[in-house]
Amino acid sequence: EEDDDDDDEEDEDEDEEEEIHAVRGAAAASSASALAPPLQRSAEVGEIAASRLSAAQAAITEALGLPQELLECLARWEREQAAAEGQWRLKQSRMCLAGKGGPLRASGGPLTRRPFTRYLEFEERKRRLQEQQMGQRKKLRESCDAALRPLYAEGAAVCSELERLLVGRLCRLCEHAPAAAVPQQMLPGPLARVSAVSFGQFESPLRAPGGPSRVLGAVPVSAGILVTLSKICDRNGIAMLPASDDPLAGFSRSGRGATEVKLPLRLLGARVKLLTEAEAQAAQRPADQRTFVVRYAGGEHGGPVEPVQILPEGISLAEYDISFAAGAAALRVEHRTDGPVRCRAEPAAQKQVFASSPVELYTQEVDPETHNIVQVYFSDLRDQVAVDVLNLTGTDTALDGPETCSFESDATGTALNYKIVVRDAAVAAVLYQEDGRVRPSPFVEHRLPAAGSFVTLPDGALGRLGQLPRGLVVAREPRDLPEHPPQWAPAPGLRPKGKHPAELPGLVDVSIVQRGGAVVWPHHECSVPVCAITAADSARLRQWHAQWDAHLRARSAEAEGLAVQIEELLARSKAAGGSGRGSSSNGGGAAVGNGSSGGNGEGGEGGEGGGENGAETRPSAKEVVSELTETYGRLEEAQRELLELQAEGLSEERLASLQRGIQRYAALARFG
Repeated sequence: EEDDDDDDEEDEDEDEEEEIHAVRGAAAASSASALAPPLQRSAEVGEIAASRLSAAQAAITEALGLPQELLECLARWEREQAAAEGQWRLKQSRMCLAGKGGPLRASGGPLTRRPFTRYLEFEERKRRLQEQQMGQRKKLRESCDAALRPLYAEGAAVCSELERLLVGRLCRLCEHAPAAAVPQQMLPGPLARVSAVSFGQFESPLRAPGGPSRVLGAVPVSAGILVTLSKICDRNGIAMLPASDDPLAGFSRSGRGATEVKLPLRLLGARVKLLTEAEAQAAQRPADQRTFVVRYAGGEHGGPVEPVQILPEGISLAEYDISFAAGAAALRVEHRTDGPVRCRAEPAAQKQVFASSPVELYTQEVDPETHNIVQVYFSDLRDQVAVDVLNLTGTDTALDGPETCSFESDATGTALNYKIVVRDAAVAAVLYQEDGRVRPSPFVEHRLPAAGSFVTLPDGALGRLGQLPRGLVVAREPRDLPEHPPQWAPAPGLRPKGKHPAELPGLVDVSIVQRGGAVVWPHHECSVPVCAITAADSARLRQWHAQWDAHLRARSAEAEGLAVQIEELLARSKAAGGSGRGSSSNGGGAAVGNGSSGGNGEGGEGGEGGGENGAETRPSAKEVVSELTETYGRLEEAQRELLELQAEGLSEERLASLQRGIQRYAALARFG
């Protein structure tokens, strides 16, 4: 009897489970039917986005100069790979989800009389289910290998053809999409060589680090054909340090600083510029200038090491991190963006302060006796550098006199390192002290344009210079010049040329008026380093003034066209109504007569005409008022823009006349 009761309980449990499955199935079917239209629309939007993305990627790939037949074959193979791997990934994920359906349990009621027998049945069912899942996975793996093997063989052939065309070529990595007209030296990235072309497989997918991954059915798949680039030189021409020689290569570093970069082929044209043979030769430094050399002093008996000079000359110290943490023999130099570079430390015979590197000064002449040194760039690796100024205008003091060569400590007791001497509104000398001796340093003075002048930026943009900030004021008598700090956000991508005093940020406001050959309106306001601006030449100014005049004429013509449109609307409405006005909200069924010079009879005739024409009548008064209001709003915006451009707009009398006409027509349309 107890066995019969257990069987009855099992039958009841099975019936309840069947009912639950039936109810869930019906609910899923109803929800699927309700979601069908939104899913269909989202699928259409996805197809449109995918087609646009494919077109953009095709345009990028064409910039590589590969044969068209190979590009078409490559695009077709990548689509087939994504589709095939996506299907097998979905099958694999479904199988994993099916294997995670929940823990097995022994059927029936509570364990009462046969616990050991029920446990054996449970273990047997569990073993059989595991064997079944293992068999299904093995079968899936074998089927997947058989189905994808021909596809991978075709991919290997495509990679071989691409290797024949790309491997060994030099390219320049860049942070923006390169254009054919951009000079090679203007591209900001390091120099690299194409080293390999590969693709990922089902069991070992390859995805570019930091790059976009492809998704099919919410399942990530391989990134298609990947091109491996090996950096050989940083953006300054210094050879990169190979990973085999880098003791820190095993530690995690950002992908930007890695010496090896992987990029999808479909994005290669947007991230790099393949160089011709002439460009590749011009991009590389001579062999003796590809190593970053640091000459240092000190370091004896565990003492501190002090760098005194770097080679080759002309490299900005702001771009590199120099470390003597492990001693001079283990010098490490790393470009802050491109990664570690080859370096060598050499002891200096005597302590030097970059005697052959000129000090660059950006100055403003305030008056014949006052000089404003906005920024100073010097090659000096010391953490603390003190600078003093001296004005010899109107004196007979010699440049090598005792007053000039006196390097006294400042108010804080810090010894002076540099002294800038000014005479007759120009920098006459830059002196530095070393080992108790005062030596002259080569220097270059850059005179900054006056505020309001037109200047050009490194990317070719044209701007108007703002007020120059106050820097080191060199005057015979103490003067308090306006500070003029930068008011706008710094422009991205522009950096100071080198090391400079912390008290001199050297940023100046610039209003960008032209970029890429087009007028920028409203003007883009930003602050840039003073080393990035150059006075615009006369040819550029002539071209800009002609373009600006054409821009003003176009804006004036737009405002004039809107005013004429309003006048024509008012004239047509007045002529159509005659002395009265006929209108109807449903196409002219009713007539309203209102005559300014005639009588109600003419208005009635207008109404009858409206009724006879039916749907062919003129727009209703409400529609005309709406159009007049919208057009006048656009006219006000155009007039406001002309005032901001300081251009001649419409007269106040004409604007007032148009406004009165619109108000009169709106009142007649409302009150009849």
